[in-house]
Amino acid sequence: MQPNLSDSAKNTMVKKGYNCSQAIFATYGERPGLGKVDYDTCLKISSAFGGGIAQTGNICGALTGALMVIGLKYSGAKGKDQEKVNEVAGKLLNEFKSLNGSIICRELIKHDLVTEKDVEHAFKTGSFDNCPKFVEDVSMMLEKLM
Repeated sequence: MQPNLSDSAKNTMVKKGYNCSQAIFATYGERPGLGKVDYDTCLKISSAFGGGIAQTGNICGALTGALMVIGLKYSGAKGKDQEKVNEVAGKLLNEFKSLNGSIICRELIKHDLVTEKDVEHAFKTGSFDNCPKFVEDVSMMLEKLM
């Protein structure tokens, strides 16, 4: 039995060691009908979005990965269909916030990521331990929205 996309995304993060944004975007970017961006290119494009964008603690990386997927799915040439992109993105963000209380990484992990020392401390203290759950949440939300 082939693993579902939610499991694949989670495994990309947990077993392969990629960040939350990469886990989502690489899992979905290759899907037919989404623009078919290859796996390695997806990993490169989304590499700076983990940890709340370059480990700054801003918007959750799993969400930024999903926002890129939504853009691939619903955006037309030269900004066509922006209304649809915003509608679907808004639904995702609202549902995630409703479920988890925030869309901001530092609020979700309950740790500031201002300096490299903060990031190191966050890893040492397990602040990122819930991130696989956030990847799974986002993946299941994407499945419903698409």
